[in-house]
This record gives sequence, C-alpha cells and structure tokens, in this order.
Amino acid sequence: MPYSQEDQQWIKSQLQAEHIGQEILIYDAVESTNDTAKRMVGESDNEGTVILANSQTQGKGRLGRSWHSEGNVGVYLSILLKTSLPPEQISKIALVAGVALVQAINEFSQPRAYLKWPNDVLLNGKKVAGILTEYCKKKEHSEVILGIGINVNHAHFPISLQHIATSMAMENGEIFERLPLISSLLNHLDREYQSFLNEGLSPTVDQWNLNSDMFGKHISLTKGTQTFFGTAMKLDAEEGNLVVLTDNGEELAFDSGEVTLME
Repeated sequence: MPYSQEDQQWIKSQLQAEHIGQEILIYDAVESTNDTAKRMVGESDNEGTVILANSQTQGKGRLGRSWHSEGNVGVYLSILLKTSLPPEQISKIALVAGVALVQAINEFSQPRAYLKWPNDVLLNGKKVAGILTEYCKKKEHSEVILGIGINVNHAHFPISLQHIATSMAMENGEIFERLPLISSLLNHLDREYQSFLNEGLSPTVDQWNLNSDMFGKHISLTKGTQTFFGTAMKLDAEEGNLVVLTDNGEELAFDSGEVTLME
C-alpha cells in the first residue's frame, strides 16, 4: 500500500533525531527521490528533510545505473543535508550512511548484513541496499542529497539482477513492515551523522570496519581504466579510503572505485 498521512505521522512519532526527519514528504510514485530532492534545494530551511516514495520509475544507483524500485515492497528515500562540508568530503557521508543502514537492517534481519565498500549492503553475499550521494548547488544554496534504497519485501528481480540482488524477505523467509525499518534508519542516521560532524570520521570508520566482512578477502578494484587485484585490508581512519595489499605486494589506498569480491 502507498504511504498515508498516518504513516508519515507514525514515523515522526518514533524519531529521536535532532535534525533528520523534522519534515517528511511522502509520494506514491516519483521518477527518483534524489531528483525530487534536487528540485527542493534552497526551498526549505529545515535540515534533514526526508523525501519518501512508495515506488520510483527511474530509480538511480551509482555510476549511472538504475535501481529496481517496485511499488509497495521497498524503501526508497532521499534526505537533504545542509552541510558546510567541501565537495571533496561528500563521499564520506556515504560511509556514515552505510553504518546507519547496516545497523538498521540488522535490527530486523536474522542473517547478518555486511557493508561492502564503498556504499553497498550485502545479505548472504547479495546486494540488499545501496546509497547514492549527490552534491547539488543551486544559486547561492548548496546541499547534499543522500539517497537510500532497501530491498525489503521483493519476491523476485529482473533476470539481469537475480545473481547480484536480494531482499530482506527472500533471505529471512518473512515479510517485514517498512515503517519500523524507516524510523530505525532515520534514528541511526541522525546519530551517526552528528557523530561525524562533532568527532570527525574516525568513529565512523571504526563502526564501518566492524560491520564489514570483506577484509582479508581477495578483490578486484576498478578505478577508471585500471583494475587492481589484491586483498582488502581495512578503511583508513583519516579518509575512509580502502587499503588494498595488491598481488604484487604494494599497499595502496583508494578513495573511490568499483570492488568485486573474488571469493
């Protein structure tokens, strides 16, 4: 069922957040919650406005990919953050959101979900959730748009996604209520975001490392036209870069890239 005004009020009643969720806007269907958020840049003084849609017709993933956004079964939302962070720091917000996202999912999922750098959440080795951050500047206003998609009650996926995507329902064998998951996510996100602003990236990286099982595994990492092979070691505390011990014995730190787990 599409979200109702009662659903909106229930979510707000569950929030213990300082900033995120003061304003929650609900939609039945949008092209993309991130695109909807972009049109709102500079229009509201509220920090942490949430755009929540029941479905997306052109859901967006990283690197220009689409996000399968079937109605009534997933969580698709974007949050407008009025941060003063410089553009080169925006990618760090994805790490913050990843920690909040995996914590929220693990409140409900029996099999434990894990983070995969830079911004995916895996459940039994398949993608169950993802994050897309975009920096948007409009006239004198600049805001960060944080987009989150969670596969909650999907029963199937298009053939092209079946080998890489899953849902909480498929892995747990049960249907989940979306509203408690949304309120949990927003509460975790507010806490982790405030920690990041007040204490820097190090506590986020500590939590990220604890909630990932990719370290010690052989990976390939593609950045631009280059592909590197090696062992994922950790995220460095200063920048959140992925440290890889390459197969030729060189230790490299990556600020971006596309990772494939080889084992």
